[in-house]
Amino acid sequence: MSGESFESLLYTITSSTVQKIIEQTGWDEDLAVERFMSSKVYSFLEQEESKVWQYSSAMLAELFMDEREGHLVFPEV
Repeated sequence: MSGESFESLLYTITSSTVQKIIEQTGWDEDLAVERFMSSKVYSFLEQEESKVWQYSSAMLAELFMDEREGHLVFPEV
């Protein structure tokens, strides 16, 4: 995938994942963005070769919540 295509995809996935996190936690958008973008889940999402971008926003939000609870395990792709 080209760099520009991946950046566009990353923006879309991040936006929809943050919305799911807001729905689950009640946090405001700024806090949800800050916490998601500083997570291990997001650091893997940024790496195209990790293939984490293939997960749905609901799955990414669930993984983020798992990480916050201390038990992050990525499913097989």
